[in-house]
Amino acid sequence: MNTFSPTQSVETLLTVANRHTGASEIAAKVLLSAWNSSDFAVPVADLALLDGDNYQHALNVINLRYHGREPQSVIANGEKRFHALWRDWNHLEIQRKKAA
Repeated sequence: MNTFSPTQSVETLLTVANRHTGASEIAAKVLLSAWNSSDFAVPVADLALLDGDNYQHALNVINLRYHGREPQSVIANGEKRFHALWRDWNHLEIQRKKAA
């Protein structure tokens, strides 16, 4: 059973994203897409790169958005920390095709 709080899930995924390990990119994508889904996306198959606990944290963040809450709103200094996350991972933004 998942007993992680939204705050714990956001904090954990921020830590994973900032470590620059094999799971860091998907952790960043989950957080950034929950923060700004117009510019970031989560490929569902990539969630398999997370271990069991971090997968649950990712689902918690997705569930948080489902309930109308933004991830940066559940942590201290959330806006500042998400802008820093964006600076580190902005190369993951969705590339839109230009109209012909």
